[in-house]
Amino acid sequence: MAKRTSTTNYDFSKNRYYNAQEFAPALRRMTSYLRSLASRRSSAIVTADDVHNYLNRAGVQPKQVRTRLKFINSVFGSGMFEQTGTVASSRPAAKGRAISTWTIA
Repeated sequence: MAKRTSTTNYDFSKNRYYNAQEFAPALRRMTSYLRSLASRRSSAIVTADDVHNYLNRAGVQPKQVRTRLKFINSVFGSGMFEQTGTVASSRPAAKGRAISTWTIA
């Protein structure tokens, strides 16, 4: 018999949700963090891996893919960062995948 892959055993009470009033301040904090991180690095580059690390610390569960993608698209699509190239991801979940690198605009 095949292994069940449904989400019935997933504990949704651990999820971190953002409503419209919480999302904007959280996005500003994340943008500020990424800008300071980029300025501290010699390469001045940030990636989606940095966003994932920030969200892990903020309590967003790894299975909350839509929430994570919403933050990534919002922060890098805001015009505060510009794409500079690609690198291999260092996250275990995306090991070796090509991801975009961004620098402060």
